[in-house]
Amino acid sequence: MFSENAVTLDTQLSNNLAKYHTALSKISTVSQLAKLQAVIINDHAATQKSLDDYLQTSHTKLNQNVRKLELQRTKLTQTLSKLHHALEDIYVSKDLALAISARIKSVDRERKLVVQTLQFVHHIQTLKRNILTVHEAIERSDSKLAATGIDTILNLPPNVIDSRFAAKVVPSAEIPENPAILVKQWTDVLAKKFQEKFEKAAEIQDIKELTSVFELFPLIRKSELGLDLYSRYVCDIISTQSRKIMTGATPTNTPFYSKALLHLFKIVSTIINEHSKIIAECYGKEHMVHIMTKVQREADMQAGLILDSFLEARNFDELLKAIREYERSPNVPDESRSEPPSIARVSSTLGEYSTILQNWSMYCRFFALKWNEFSNIQVSAGTLELPLPILQGNFYSKIHGAGFLDGFKKLMEYYLHHSFTRMVALESLPSLNQFIIKKPYKHDDFSSYAFSSIVEDLTLLLRNCLILNVNTGQNSLMNDFLGTLKRFLQNEYLMKFLQHNLRLLQPRLMSAVGLKQYIPHSESNSTSRAASPGVMDPSKLANLRFNLKGAASSAFSNIQSNLQAVYADEDSVLKLHHYLVYVNTLGVGREFLQRLLTKELLQDNPNLLRDNFPFELEAQNLQDAMETVESNLLVQNDKLLNWAVKQLFDNILQPKVRKMLGSLFVQGPDDEYLSSAVDFEDMSHLQQFGAEWSDTMIPYANVLYKRCQFQLLSCIVDYLVAQIATRLWGLQVNELGSIKLDRELSSLIAIVCEDRYALREKFTKLTQIVLVMGLEDDDFDLATRDVKHEIISDINWAITPAERIRAHELRVDIRR
Repeated sequence: MFSENAVTLDTQLSNNLAKYHTALSKISTVSQLAKLQAVIINDHAATQKSLDDYLQTSHTKLNQNVRKLELQRTKLTQTLSKLHHALEDIYVSKDLALAISARIKSVDRERKLVVQTLQFVHHIQTLKRNILTVHEAIERSDSKLAATGIDTILNLPPNVIDSRFAAKVVPSAEIPENPAILVKQWTDVLAKKFQEKFEKAAEIQDIKELTSVFELFPLIRKSELGLDLYSRYVCDIISTQSRKIMTGATPTNTPFYSKALLHLFKIVSTIINEHSKIIAECYGKEHMVHIMTKVQREADMQAGLILDSFLEARNFDELLKAIREYERSPNVPDESRSEPPSIARVSSTLGEYSTILQNWSMYCRFFALKWNEFSNIQVSAGTLELPLPILQGNFYSKIHGAGFLDGFKKLMEYYLHHSFTRMVALESLPSLNQFIIKKPYKHDDFSSYAFSSIVEDLTLLLRNCLILNVNTGQNSLMNDFLGTLKRFLQNEYLMKFLQHNLRLLQPRLMSAVGLKQYIPHSESNSTSRAASPGVMDPSKLANLRFNLKGAASSAFSNIQSNLQAVYADEDSVLKLHHYLVYVNTLGVGREFLQRLLTKELLQDNPNLLRDNFPFELEAQNLQDAMETVESNLLVQNDKLLNWAVKQLFDNILQPKVRKMLGSLFVQGPDDEYLSSAVDFEDMSHLQQFGAEWSDTMIPYANVLYKRCQFQLLSCIVDYLVAQIATRLWGLQVNELGSIKLDRELSSLIAIVCEDRYALREKFTKLTQIVLVMGLEDDDFDLATRDVKHEIISDINWAITPAERIRAHELRVDIRR
């Protein structure tokens, strides 16, 4: 407020000075000067009064503020005084707290000493009491009580048993020995006694006594001895049971050795599962690793004996030698060629071979999981590893060395190729007659189509081979078999069998051959003779040895020529049937292959590979390999299918399609397609095409598998598009002609493609050409001569701007 008054006075003074200066410059007389002086005197008096009032008020306020500050200083002084007193009290309290804390610590130390002394005395009492208890228990031969007493003593702190106080206080007239020495002696005595009891119980198979004694070893701190005795006991069980297995049945039984190995692994698994409970309870589950190592050593030895017996009993080396000798002489005549091993023998050996490996693989997985469980090892999916007792074992070396797995591969390859050879020899092709009718035939599923018996036989063979390899659980076997499978199907099945047969039949594919029902020669001959009773069998005429001349000779020649033509025609029809069957074999075989690999092994059984190949990333790698093999095989299959269908179209159907197309898209002479109200509704040519198309294509649609049929239609459509495009570019059309042409093309597309939109898209370029033909002059830009932008932007064009201009110029009634 004071500052505001000061500013006001200062502003007023400035204004007055400015006013005086202005007035002074205008004074011209003395009287004016006197008036100005009077004004100045009055202003000075007023200003002086305002200044005095301001100073008086200012002094008053200042004095009040000074008094307030003095009061605050007085209060602050009092506060500081209280603070000093409080600090003095804190210093006094600190000294008192330190004194109290020191006293508490002293009392706490004394208490701890008292507690330690009391505990030590209690331990001495416990020691003395249990020394007496163990002494009496040993005299009464109460082993469990004695072991429990020693366990209690050994649980005491070592400084108690070994202390001088205990050596003086504990011994008595009845038991004068030093406690530490006495406990050591008792432990050794009990350990020997327990060992004798354990071995005796094991000998007489007293499981209850054996278990009760086994539980006592940890109490006297002889866990290693107990575990060693137990290991020897279970190893004896394994050895005994293995001998019983090997002598309790006839080895000539086909799955004998695989069952023997499975029984052995079941015994070991049961021991690990069941006996681990008592070991975990009395010894701690970490000791199971020690037991498993000893058990695996014995199991490994017994499994090796079974494997050696299998190889010897099945004459394995002799079998492989016979296969090698047979394969070394592929070009030797059959009568002098060595006899190949029978498929039945190879099959049974492979089955037992696979089962042996399967049992081993399952056991390895079980052992690895238990090993990790007892070792407290956490594993994630795809990271399971074989423990060292397995990897360093003799059985593992036998499996992965000395050609054992290679022998399996050799048998598998022989089984696959030899079985396929027999399938080819026994192949049968179904009849197509039931499908060659003039109305559509409804198939239930792909198995109702006609295809070679090889497909189903080969599928069963491959399924069996895949099962045998998957069951082994051996990544190397399965991986190698996938490579073998790929090469076999590509070379033996697709190339040497299917492509070879298709090439043999290809020369008999002629445009004159129609797809009709096949009537065998005997039936056609009897039909011919019944229809023409005057015609004699030419074979009988030849046997008469007449010298036919002139007209008679000529007539006979004509008859013979006609009959040979009939035979040739029927034979060509049969060859066409066979060709279509093999085309179907490619299409249906593709479905079988997909179901066999992707669907059955991966989709229907998503855990199959993970269960059989649990170690590291084997399952995922095999799945990737299987998908790659399938993809490659399907590509090869589709290439051969496309080639076979193309040959069928080029040699038989192309001339027929060209003939059917002959009367279409022709409205007038030469290159004109000019329509009027008279002939606009005439679609007789299209109706004729539809009838001929149905007569020709319905039998093929009935016979061919849907994939094969689609491929054939795709070839036909490509041909039609090329032929129709050539015709369209050569036409001259009017407005009605373009409309009728659009109707005709749309109807043809509907007849040929039906609801197959992938095929309809092949006609896009043709439909756009006809579309542009039907546009009016106003739809085109005069400058560019192309379709106007607003029309172009609404259509995804398949023809170029130049082609649109060319299509528009086909109209004879446009502006030039």
